[in-house]
Amino acid sequence: MYKLINENNTIVKDYPSSEIYKTMSDGEKKNIFTFKNEIEKITLKKGLGRVSVYVSYDGPNLEKGFMINYSNGFTKEYYETEIENINKSLKNFSKKNNIYDTFLNSHIILND
Repeated sequence: MYKLINENNTIVKDYPSSEIYKTMSDGEKKNIFTFKNEIEKITLKKGLGRVSVYVSYDGPNLEKGFMINYSNGFTKEYYETEIENINKSLKNFSKKNNIYDTFLNSHIILND
């Protein structure tokens, strides 16, 4: 798993992340930032913090992991419940915006 996008929306410059990013289509890049922004609308409102993006390959598919850092004194159970809620919201959002394929290859991860 390689970190691709930092919490502050900058692209990771280290190899191989920078090379992976270059191989992605403009549509893939746009969808990743769209998901990151949508997730952060919820995480920032709930006090869960910003999101960083990781990628890994599952065969030919690029899997995207949107990582939330465990912090701010909330219990792990609270984070897990909120991640379930975010997943439901993101599923609906992706269907409405014609990016459901991106949702299918995406995961929200709690970094503890």
